[in-house]
Amino acid sequence: MKQGKARYIAVIMGGTCGERDVSLETGTCVVRNLREAGHKVLPVCIHPDGQWEAGGDSGDDPGGWFIGKSSPALEIASDLASAGIECVFNGLHGPGGEDGTIQGFLRFVGLPFTGPDVAPAALTMDKALTKAVLMNAGVRTPRGFSFPPAAAEEPPGTLRAWVEEMSSEMDFPWIVKPNCLGSSVGIELLRSAEELLGQVEEKERHWRPVSGLCGSGFLIEEVIGGRELTCGVLEVGREGAVSLPPIEIRPVTSEFFDYEAKYTPGATEEICPAPLDETTSAAVAEMALRVHHLFHCDPLSRTDMFLDAAGDLVVLEVNTLPGMTATSLIPQSALEAGFNLPDRYDKLTRHGIARETMRKAAETP
Repeated sequence: MKQGKARYIAVIMGGTCGERDVSLETGTCVVRNLREAGHKVLPVCIHPDGQWEAGGDSGDDPGGWFIGKSSPALEIASDLASAGIECVFNGLHGPGGEDGTIQGFLRFVGLPFTGPDVAPAALTMDKALTKAVLMNAGVRTPRGFSFPPAAAEEPPGTLRAWVEEMSSEMDFPWIVKPNCLGSSVGIELLRSAEELLGQVEEKERHWRPVSGLCGSGFLIEEVIGGRELTCGVLEVGREGAVSLPPIEIRPVTSEFFDYEAKYTPGATEEICPAPLDETTSAAVAEMALRVHHLFHCDPLSRTDMFLDAAGDLVVLEVNTLPGMTATSLIPQSALEAGFNLPDRYDKLTRHGIARETMRKAAETP
C-alpha cells in the first residue's frame, strides 16, 4: 500500500525506563506498517544500558532485528545520517523518549523526527507543569499537589503531620502517580492517611524524589468520579488538526485504569466511539482540540479526561506520544475515523520531514 515517495526511515524503540516493553510493541507495529506503506525501514533499539543498536532493515520478525551489537548513541546516530536516513520515527515512551530528551538529541545531530517538538514534549511529560498550564488557561483539572515536599521527609513525624494537614484540605481517597511516567506505570489509589504512610515506609526509596532531578517525585490528585474518556487529535496536512472519535474507558478488573487494566487483555472495555450524545461528544472533541493547541502538540496528541456527574469535563493529562500498536487507543479511534495504520504512520513521518525542512529554511540567512 504505497502512499507516495518511498522514504528511508529509522524506527527507534526500547529505552531505559519502565515503559520499555510498551515501546518495543509500538516500534514493532510501526516498522511493519511503514514497510506496508512502501518505505524502507531500519529498526533501532535503545538497550537498558543506554547503548543503541541498529537492527536489520528487512524481515518482520523483531526477534531477529537485534543481536546485542550495540554502540554509543552518538555513533549510531552518525551512522544513521551517513546511511541516508530521512526521518526517525520515535517509538519510545516515558523518560528519555517523551520528555524532550530524544527530541533535543535528534535535533542536535540533524535528524528529522516524528512526534512533538522539544518544548511541547518536555512540558507535557511533566504532570505538575501540565496541570499548572491547564489551570492558568481556565481548563478544569483535578485538584492536586506534589508529594513529598522536602520539609515532609524529616524529622520523624513531620510527614504524618503534613499528610494530616493536606487531608483536611482534600479528602481521601487520593490518586498517587509518578510525575514523569506514562502508560499508567506506578499509579496507586490510596484510601487513607494510614495507607499512604504505610506505603512510604514500605517503599521509602521508591517514593522519595531524586534530589536535583527536574520533574521527579510524585503527584497526588483527588479522585474524580464519572465516565473516563480519551480523545485524540491528529494533524492531517492541509486540513490541520482534526479530533478523532472519543473512546470511553471502563476498567473491568480494577477500580481505575492502572497499568494492569491498560495492558491485560480483557481487563478493560474500550468503547469506540464512546456512547455519548451529540452535544457531549462535540464538547469532548472541542476540549481535545483546545488542549492540543494549548501545548502546541502537533502532529498528534491524546487528551485523557473525565465526564463528571454534573456533565463537566475534567482534564487529567495530555499524551503526545501515545501507544501506537494496533490495539492502542489512538489507533482504535483513527481506524474508526477512516485512517488505516500505514497511512497514519506515513503522515506522521512526512510531518517530521516537513517540519525539519521548514526549520532549516527559517534559519537560513
